[in-house]
Amino acid sequence: MAQNILKLAAVAFLATTSFASAGGYSRGSANLDPLLEEGIAVGTTFAIVAPNRGYSTINGVAASRFAAPGRGAASDKFSETYTDFSGTAAIDIVGGVRCAGSFAQPFGADANYGWSQLLGGTGTTTSSSLGSTEFGATCSYGFTAGPGKLHILGGLFLQQVEYDEARAFGFGSPLGGGDIRLNDTGYGYRIGAAYTIPEYAVKASLVYRSSVSHELEGLVRNPDFGPLAAGLPSFANAKTPASVKLSLQTGVAPGWLVFGSVEWTDWSVLQQIQVFSKPGTLDAIGVPLTGVTVDAFFRDGLTVSGGVGHQFNDALAGSLSLTWDRGVSKGRNVSSFSDVLTIAAGGSYKINDNVSLRGGLAFSRLGKITENQLDGDVIGFGNDSSIAGGISLVGKF
Repeated sequence: MAQNILKLAAVAFLATTSFASAGGYSRGSANLDPLLEEGIAVGTTFAIVAPNRGYSTINGVAASRFAAPGRGAASDKFSETYTDFSGTAAIDIVGGVRCAGSFAQPFGADANYGWSQLLGGTGTTTSSSLGSTEFGATCSYGFTAGPGKLHILGGLFLQQVEYDEARAFGFGSPLGGGDIRLNDTGYGYRIGAAYTIPEYAVKASLVYRSSVSHELEGLVRNPDFGPLAAGLPSFANAKTPASVKLSLQTGVAPGWLVFGSVEWTDWSVLQQIQVFSKPGTLDAIGVPLTGVTVDAFFRDGLTVSGGVGHQFNDALAGSLSLTWDRGVSKGRNVSSFSDVLTIAAGGSYKINDNVSLRGGLAFSRLGKITENQLDGDVIGFGNDSSIAGGISLVGKF
């Protein structure tokens, strides 16, 4: 029964990590659990998340009052539904060494404001999109230590980031439209350790994921740029945050497992990102483009999760978890990342000795928050929600 309980770890991971609305721009993460298995272990996860976020007040006035025929109201939802996909494959190399290749989408944000900001007079951005992909290679060395096994983890990853933003009237221009399109590829590393006692379903891990520095390059389009209005070569320097995650689990009775995790993320590295022209375009050196910034002003994030899993029989298991994320918004910014409370339920069905199908559902409560923008506008967000679901296919050979 202990071996069956240990398999609940993946159910817990699916229910609490893939679906929870983590702070800042966090989305999915690489699953390193296959490094703690034996033989060939593969797994893929697909999730869909539908947040429901919109303005509640603008400068003390109900956002629903800022409306235009055929244009909707400023209170309409601007958050976009998104999908998350990840996959990992691990194999024994030699001795106690195992290596895994992984794919994940660690960061992202999608918003379609439409006429919300224009109607409310708080800005001209009509949509924005941040996307990322991660390709990682991580190895572990495991050896007997006391009643269990100690695993030392380490590896590298390649991270691609792209950012797109559209504005209705350019950057301060009363005519035409404008947009920002930037992207870059950077590299980072992760290190950590884990300890397992399969007999008692004990597993503890501590993993550090490094920050990644990016010099995003691309084009800024603005009617005010004259001959370069169709696309001014530009760049911006930014970092994605480092994170540290501690995860724990243990069997507490035949067929029962408890688990939890604490994760800190260095979101304060994202404050205001200034976009510059490329040297040799507007000047011999890069020139800061007035009004072309990405404003975050985040504080560090903290995510705490806990739950319980139960093995109903040799084929079926389930889990229930609760996650709290401390919002990274601190007032002086242009975001709505409040505290988030998520409840999630997951299940696992063993198709045969080698393959399991897992899935889960989650509901998140997005807390109230007041946003004091740099130009003096005050935007209020009420208690909103998010729902999510996903499936995972896991094989061991």
